[in-house]
Amino acid sequence: MVEEEIFEELERFHLSKYEIKAYSCLLLNGAMKPTDIIKETGIPQPRIYDILGKLQRKGLVIISSRLKKSYEAVMPEEAFKSELDDMKKYLSSLEDYVKKSRKNFPVRVPNMLFIQNSSTAENKLENAIENAESEILFSLPSEKIMTLISSLKKAHQNGVTLCFVLNNNLDRKIIDIISEIGILKTSEMTNAEMVIIDRKISFFNGRSVSLESNYSVFLQEDELMDIMSYYYFFMNWLPANYIIDFNFYKHEFKVTTSWLACDAIENLMAKGKRLRATVLGVMNEEIITIGGDVISITRIPGKIQSFNILSENGEITVGGRNGKLEQVKMIDVTFYIIH
Repeated sequence: MVEEEIFEELERFHLSKYEIKAYSCLLLNGAMKPTDIIKETGIPQPRIYDILGKLQRKGLVIISSRLKKSYEAVMPEEAFKSELDDMKKYLSSLEDYVKKSRKNFPVRVPNMLFIQNSSTAENKLENAIENAESEILFSLPSEKIMTLISSLKKAHQNGVTLCFVLNNNLDRKIIDIISEIGILKTSEMTNAEMVIIDRKISFFNGRSVSLESNYSVFLQEDELMDIMSYYYFFMNWLPANYIIDFNFYKHEFKVTTSWLACDAIENLMAKGKRLRATVLGVMNEEIITIGGDVISITRIPGKIQSFNILSENGEITVGGRNGKLEQVKMIDVTFYIIH
């Protein structure tokens, strides 16, 4: 591998092109001042402190203790240790699940469907979107979004919460369209093509990660939904930036995924908004509906994505459908914005 190709692989760790340029420059040259990094890399001067700040928050650079107003790189093995450890844990969980499923649960064709014909996959996806009940998470190229506009508008009219992560090279037309139907985040990375509907159905385009994988997969397996949602959150949603946030909703909206509920609460409370919630969930092995004022969230990535509501019966902790630490396992939640 040539030098440029080696550093391009850092995109795997959600680094933008400018972040890669700055980090690789510091790795190869040692401690440098921002002005010297600009000269070496061509990063625009107005962006340099923002880029270095992001690298510092990610643990990839530190302010040099040797040279005043200079930055130096943390070596890759140390810088990415935490992320690699998390990925090893994830792969271990995935392997355990596959072994368990092969032994105890025969694969059922309706729950994992491979489709090679692209038009068949698109028709099935359109049908699933139009029949959604609560929430759809998208990570697709903008041209594919345009082919789904009719189905997306129907879903929006049915009260479905639509959330998009798209590449940041968007024209104004698609931003204007999405601004009328849902939430938009953009990313500098090219993400895997996937759609998760009501946390029940997941679509994944294998060709988006490998040109040799000319197929689409539809999943309807509860535990695999957790894995797909985990992947979407960490690889697509988390590194992206809001263009249209949850302030899009003026009165109410509904979600089924606990991390998305926490993101919405965090986003709206930061703007001074107050929220009430009506939760459909499982408590003490019984399906219940409970309401109350949203008072806080608890987020530990990979472990807890929960929120607390103050109900008539006191403070209640609400977590995901397969949560183990919370009082209520959420099936879905409707948030009401209090004006």
